[in-house]
Amino acid sequence: MNRTALVTGAASGMGRIVAQRLAAAGWHVAAVDLNGDGLADTARRSPNTHTYTCDVSDPAQVRAVVDKVRSERGTIDRLVHAAGMCHAHASVLDQDVAQIRKMMDVNYIGTVNLCQAVIPAMKQADAGTVVLFASLAGWLPSPGLTGYTASKHAVIGFADSLSYELHDTGVRLLVLCPPMVETPFLDAVRAENASVLGGTGGASPESIIDALEKALAKPKTPLYVFPGQARPAYYMRRFLPGVARAIIRRSIHPTE
Repeated sequence: MNRTALVTGAASGMGRIVAQRLAAAGWHVAAVDLNGDGLADTARRSPNTHTYTCDVSDPAQVRAVVDKVRSERGTIDRLVHAAGMCHAHASVLDQDVAQIRKMMDVNYIGTVNLCQAVIPAMKQADAGTVVLFASLAGWLPSPGLTGYTASKHAVIGFADSLSYELHDTGVRLLVLCPPMVETPFLDAVRAENASVLGGTGGASPESIIDALEKALAKPKTPLYVFPGQARPAYYMRRFLPGVARAIIRRSIHPTE
């Protein structure tokens, strides 16, 4: 039986890896992104990958793409929403509010848009899987990434509330909360303001998607998936918040 997955952020990074792995496993993949050239690279030599350009922050565009995918590929069995963006700035007190609003529109409102467009049909069918990409930053704030952190806090709050609505339905919800990951996304943050990263590198994107696939293979995985170093960092933030804050204060000193 053919299965269809809709993957956002599929033009690069972890979204591309998810799309390519699903296609290799025989899924029909609807690869969604604003970057048409990147989508073409993702879909190269993959006849079961189909590309759709879309701004996830625009609800009309999202609904149009979802309707098109359904008309061309049938039921959407899995949603993997990996699209996101980040602007780094030394101080949120003088950061352009337009940048903060854009992050909230893409990272949070984009999540709402995809869920509203895809999940109701899954609930009606009593089947489907939804994976939302949040971030360790949504649990462990740090200076220089205030706007991004706030947008990921919003994603986590949204997903937590949504999970109640999906309880006892056939729709499975997972929220991936990775640490820093070496992708073009992180390269863009470094180019804008490397000081917000504290001089540290990120995990390999393949290792993060490996962890996601292991979580999906287990029927009773908890709502939140903390791959790699995200798990001990999350526990430190939860049980030793003072220690977590002290480490971050010592490690990260954003500059203009």
